[in-house]
Amino acid sequence: MMLALSPWALANESLGSNQQRAAVRTDLASEYYRRGAYAVAVEEAKRALEAVSNYPQALNVLAVSYVALKDDVRGRMHFEQALKAAPNDSDINQNFGSFLCERGEHKAGLARYEVVLTNTLYPTPDLTLLAAANCSLKAGDRELAKKYFERARNTASNNVSVKFQISNFLLEEGDLPQAKQLFIEVLRAIPKTPPELLWLGVRIERKIGNKDAEMRYANELRRNFPDSLEATKLLTGQYD
Repeated sequence: MMLALSPWALANESLGSNQQRAAVRTDLASEYYRRGAYAVAVEEAKRALEAVSNYPQALNVLAVSYVALKDDVRGRMHFEQALKAAPNDSDINQNFGSFLCERGEHKAGLARYEVVLTNTLYPTPDLTLLAAANCSLKAGDRELAKKYFERARNTASNNVSVKFQISNFLLEEGDLPQAKQLFIEVLRAIPKTPPELLWLGVRIERKIGNKDAEMRYANELRRNFPDSLEATKLLTGQYD
């Protein structure tokens, strides 16, 4: 799970001393989390809560850290406490939405994402829309996923991650011309082609029936990424 946590102005004089201590400890906790030191992140977040018992950002870091430590019970409990303290906080809703969708609670997860999307100042709505689209796919609702993908494309028309995921979706939908168009746009925008993009090219050209292009991408995949998951799928013919 990626940690969504807005930076705090730790030197802000408007913060009381307890608030400052909580902010500093939360900042440390989030940094330890990003480094993969989840147990240390838990301890720092707890110290933040000693300063301010319901500090929502500390509860947020505590939740994602427990999840990373495979303790979903404590993770969920702290997500719920964080939301109680700050029900409209975008970072908390984003993280909790991811948690819920990953555990098959798609409707509840999408509800968290929708809270994020009401915040017009949230810096990465495109990533939230992609997450909502993928959550919808896991729920088996392709029509809803399509709507989220369209919103993501309208929000960030030049985002290569958005284009890549939509291209994959359109391939599955059978819209090969649009899938290929977006694939080409991503291919031209990325200096070094990663294996997942080459694999997308293989599958699109295979569906179209363009054997020369299919073999070109397949050969590049085998040559440059022989140990990749995509190369294994190519070898075993797992195109779907």
